[in-house]
Amino acid sequence: MLDRLKRVIERFARSRAGSIAPMFAIIGTFALMPAVAVGVDVARGMTGRNNLQDSLDAAALAVAHLPAGSSQATITSTAQSWLNANLQNSGSLGPVTLTVTMGTQQVDLNAASTVTTSLGALGSFGGLSQLPVKAHSTVKWGLNHIELAMVLDNTGSMSDDNKLSSLQSAASSLVDTLSASATQSGDPNALKIGVVPFSMTVNVGSTYQTATWMSGAMPTAYGTDIFSTTGVNRFTLLKNMSTSWGGCVESRPMPYDVQDTAPNASVPATLFVPFFAPDEPDDYSIQYSSYSGNYDYKNGKYYYNFYNNYLADGTTSTNFSTRQGNSGKYTSKPASGTHPYWGGAIGPNAGCQTAPLLRLTTTMSTVKTELNAMVAAGDTEIPLGMMWGWHLLSPSAPFADGAAYGAPNTIKIVVLVTDGQNTYGTGMNGNNNSAYTALGYVWQNRISTNAGDYSNPAAALNDRLTKVCANMKAAGVVVYTVPVEVTDTTIKSLLSGCASSSDKYIDVSSSSQLQAAFNNIAGSISSLRIAN
Repeated sequence: MLDRLKRVIERFARSRAGSIAPMFAIIGTFALMPAVAVGVDVARGMTGRNNLQDSLDAAALAVAHLPAGSSQATITSTAQSWLNANLQNSGSLGPVTLTVTMGTQQVDLNAASTVTTSLGALGSFGGLSQLPVKAHSTVKWGLNHIELAMVLDNTGSMSDDNKLSSLQSAASSLVDTLSASATQSGDPNALKIGVVPFSMTVNVGSTYQTATWMSGAMPTAYGTDIFSTTGVNRFTLLKNMSTSWGGCVESRPMPYDVQDTAPNASVPATLFVPFFAPDEPDDYSIQYSSYSGNYDYKNGKYYYNFYNNYLADGTTSTNFSTRQGNSGKYTSKPASGTHPYWGGAIGPNAGCQTAPLLRLTTTMSTVKTELNAMVAAGDTEIPLGMMWGWHLLSPSAPFADGAAYGAPNTIKIVVLVTDGQNTYGTGMNGNNNSAYTALGYVWQNRISTNAGDYSNPAAALNDRLTKVCANMKAAGVVVYTVPVEVTDTTIKSLLSGCASSSDKYIDVSSSSQLQAAFNNIAGSISSLRIAN
């Protein structure tokens, strides 16, 4: 427009024709100049406002990744830094003022600036030299309904390097952070948390002995029993020994070991069986032909000594199955002693040392009490812990505490923390070739589809871990995995693949980094959203 005006004036200056028409042309052109300036400045103002809004939205997104309940100072500093960074190339804007207003479960961000007008002195916008522009964005903390299961490694190695104590502290901090956000929502059911301490078994709690989803006798669909005869009720044997059930359970057989199939008496393999470490043969009763056994100077022969010998076998038989598989010997109280592999007491509950799991609860003090009660003992069977984490979140039995899958405004989350690879020690404990775990003995072959092949149980456990993670994610469960001081590349790769996304796999090289890892998780779980 300015170029056109210039050309008109130049033509007028060169013109030798009549003076009236050119004069009207000049007057008309100058009369249009304010309207032209308004159009130019409106465009500049809109561009400036859009730049300001885009920059403020970027700042709001940055604030959205802070944990809910962050201080106003932290939020303001973060927003200002991002606003400044995104406005570096917005030359048309003047100085920007940021205002942060804290509300219940939300933060309002307001930015104000100006755009210099092009022809203000000549009439654009009534002679204003600057146009005000504003932008607004709201960050809302949207915890909605969070159902969180913390699946925490309680194996013996967690006692090293303060890993367990660091985990307890970091997990408690996560509880505090999420609880503060939930309180702001005003919804008493905004946050539910459960805890699964695991090792080579999971303790569901002895109060479930009479639950309909428990079976005292191992169903034949489980496979080979530890007893020579089928249908032996483990609860009955415990009663005969005047001994209480410790509350631990065995893993269900494949494929139910990695599926959220509700227990059903009409499908016996879906039921749960109580953990029952059998009395192993008496010392110096099963002869071993090589020189690696225990030498009996009395008769000059080598014998096995087993881990969990707590009753007299009541027989002179030298057959391993006859001695160990005899259910008739469980008539007296178990002898006292310490298990040489797991630690803790020998007996039918040997190895059942983890604290009972905690079902989903809205009482955060109960969660923190559960965390403080954790102890380190036993080997690592990660798929079992993950499966019970899923059971906590499930809308199906055994607990049915979780909301329905796909329920609006509900997020189901599992946070797995482990310091080791799957372990199912073999080549030990005489004829059993392993210690007893939630998978029974290795010779029972509960985790392989190749009958009789238990040469590489760790690989079989890894396969079950991959499957349970895939099934959980397919059901809509968000999975975080946190390996702690893990160096084995195989398990790290498996845990990375188990996580729902790369940002939910947090590799911790030292237990001192657990707090930072849980801070990261807290910020992610806060589930913040932007509403413009």
